[in-house]
Amino acid sequence: MTSPTTQQQAIHINIADFTITLNTDDSAMASRLRQRYADFLDETSQPLVTIQLIVKPGAIFIDPQPGPWIIESSYTPNCLTYRSFLEQGEINWETRQGTLELSPEAHIENFLRVVYAWLALQDGGLLLHAAGLIRDGHGYVFFGPSGAGKTTTTRLSAPITEVLSDDLVILRCHNGQCQLYGVPFRGDFSDAPRANQRAPLRGIFRLRQDKRHYLEPLPRVTAIAELVAASPFVVRDLSLSQQLIAVCQQIAQTVPVQLLHFKRDNGFWKEIDGYYENLSETAPANGR
Repeated sequence: MTSPTTQQQAIHINIADFTITLNTDDSAMASRLRQRYADFLDETSQPLVTIQLIVKPGAIFIDPQPGPWIIESSYTPNCLTYRSFLEQGEINWETRQGTLELSPEAHIENFLRVVYAWLALQDGGLLLHAAGLIRDGHGYVFFGPSGAGKTTTTRLSAPITEVLSDDLVILRCHNGQCQLYGVPFRGDFSDAPRANQRAPLRGIFRLRQDKRHYLEPLPRVTAIAELVAASPFVVRDLSLSQQLIAVCQQIAQTVPVQLLHFKRDNGFWKEIDGYYENLSETAPANGR
């Protein structure tokens, strides 16, 4: 059981240039948050939203039961609501103030995922269920449903890339360019560092395990549908569907999505490198 103090502590977290402030008077909670999100702390940026954490020993908001982890969330123009087993909260978007009640042993990570999914979408970006890697200064995204190979491609690529995540990344597009951002949220590749890095987005690849490595163009409409399906939390809310489709369409237009067939070695990078080498060689000729 934690020993709360009466002194408020503020933890400022900046992910993909979206800063939120978490206020708590529980020193143990504040210490855990600062340790877990150390690389994403930012004392200088103006927060988009401020959330008061209220620690309640013994709090249970959904009765534990067998089956998948339950996260309930809903978005309206004025309010975000959230509930899981040991946490419950809401944010008023007009006042940019929110509260999160939680038990001492609870983690706020799922709540933060829901919040950042909304913040990214409202800015024309996307929280995407994907692996994110940086190689030679360029960002690459590998995505697909559970079992498609996100963690596998991350592990195979780790010796030659900078790993941002094998689970979630944020994409933001402005002025005809997209940026890939790392996030502190952990997936199956839990021993990888969570790099607070960004890079120009060069490639988006829908994964398909196969017996050999090769790339296949993905029709634009299929690419948009695949991106929509890989957008956690916001994809469940019908009121956000048009906005979500528009954002995915913009991303697919800016950075074409390809189907990457791969087997369990990192030879798929030769296919990727060869593709972009061919693009650079043919672009000047096509431009004349």
